[in-house]
Amino acid sequence: MSSERFPSIDVTGDQQPKDVPFRLGIEKVRDFSSDEPARIRVSFENRASTEQIVGFGAIQPFTNIWCEGEFPIVLVPSDTGIQKYAFGTDEQIIPDRPVEGCWQTNLVRFSCNDVLRFRPLDVGETMQTEYTVLQYPEREILEATTDKWFGPVAESDVCLPAGKYRFVDSFLPRFRTDTTWDEFDWGFTLTIEE
Repeated sequence: MSSERFPSIDVTGDQQPKDVPFRLGIEKVRDFSSDEPARIRVSFENRASTEQIVGFGAIQPFTNIWCEGEFPIVLVPSDTGIQKYAFGTDEQIIPDRPVEGCWQTNLVRFSCNDVLRFRPLDVGETMQTEYTVLQYPEREILEATTDKWFGPVAESDVCLPAGKYRFVDSFLPRFRTDTTWDEFDWGFTLTIEE
């Protein structure tokens, strides 16, 4: 891994979905520093005049922690209780300090449980979760857990490569309920600065 790199980040949410009674939001909580990794917060608010029942994955409100494409950026819920439920592990995923100068996950293999849970949201209720932004060193994790790496060799081992990283998730209404909205996708772009 290359030398220390503590870039700034920016997040931009998609337009609000039409014909759904929700407001979704994304905001930066902090940039990378030598003391802490970057964090973002995703929120989901019921703006309807009645209770709404929404299907979410293992991490509410935003479950898709892996960016689109084959990029090394992952969003790990900052709350260890959510991590334990979603990933099924007690191992520490978020490091206490940079690993070889890079804010990356500890060498822990994890995946998000594929579940769908329906949750009622009262009128005006908002749920939110903070996520820690980390590099995911897949090759090093596989080698540390005795598996061989068969994927391509990275052209660069730059820590937290500058660029735009896309995250998208789906939200579902409960079937057989009186609802005025259909399943929809919403996402955001995380930009890591030069």
